[in-house]
Amino acid sequence: MPEKTWALLTPPNTGAIAVVQVPAETLSTLTTRTEWEFCKLYLVNIPEIDEVVAVKLNEEIGYVMPHSGIQILRKLGSRFAELGIEQSSKVQYPEAEDEIEAAMLATLAVAESPLAVDLLLAQPPKLRNAIPTQSNLERSKVLNHLIHPPKAVLLGAPNTGKSTLMNALTKQDTSIVHSLPGATRDAVGARINCDGLVIDLYDLPGFRSSDDPIEQDAISLAKTIVEEATLTILIADAGSDWLQSTGNSIRVATKSDMNAREDADICVCALSGENTQELATLIRDTIVPPEVLKDDSPWFFYSPIAE
Repeated sequence: MPEKTWALLTPPNTGAIAVVQVPAETLSTLTTRTEWEFCKLYLVNIPEIDEVVAVKLNEEIGYVMPHSGIQILRKLGSRFAELGIEQSSKVQYPEAEDEIEAAMLATLAVAESPLAVDLLLAQPPKLRNAIPTQSNLERSKVLNHLIHPPKAVLLGAPNTGKSTLMNALTKQDTSIVHSLPGATRDAVGARINCDGLVIDLYDLPGFRSSDDPIEQDAISLAKTIVEEATLTILIADAGSDWLQSTGNSIRVATKSDMNAREDADICVCALSGENTQELATLIRDTIVPPEVLKDDSPWFFYSPIAE
């Protein structure tokens, strides 16, 4: 890490503890401690900011680990600026054997899906001296969904149970549920874990003709989200038709406690929870198929070509 720069190693908005890389020489100035042994953890105070865990790895690199609140990180940034330490996106990984291993560690720090962990850890020996084939790059593009959550949308006619299903999948009252068609008038999104794959799931307003300009704006926005989605989850109950989708999609029949459909990929009852876990697995397997996960070839996660 260049002299007089600091870098945040953890995501800025999630987690209880942040990990901040700093020049080792600034630890004594930043905290109330003056004596440091290499690789020994200390509980120290950064005056007027936070009590932190800190460590001096070597003569060049130190870490401070404060609470990860936005206000604390903002105050830390101001304190660094007062000390003439500029923020950098470049992080040093002294434990890394080479650039590939350093790239793996950097990716591991930001990957959202639990399924990414073991796969990333296994990549450095596979990538050394590897030349990507077209098949490698296509597989890598799919696996990159484990790093950056893909979008999935619930799409169906009004009053077919999209919002109830959204709440069942997120395990909270994310969407408004009402028997009146059109109760969802805007796109509602949530980040959820689908059996190891983290996705951004959107409950969209039902596509219909309406004289309400607010609802029409919401439907226009929803159509844009559909175009960007990696997966469209088509929703229909026994009394409705499937909407059309040109992209990757699955058919989910709702209200299976009342009537099941034979033309669906899966039938669920969001109220009872029947098959909701199986649906989460189906979503995962459709976006990142099992055969892609099991493939032992290199994952070119760090290559701009593979993104």
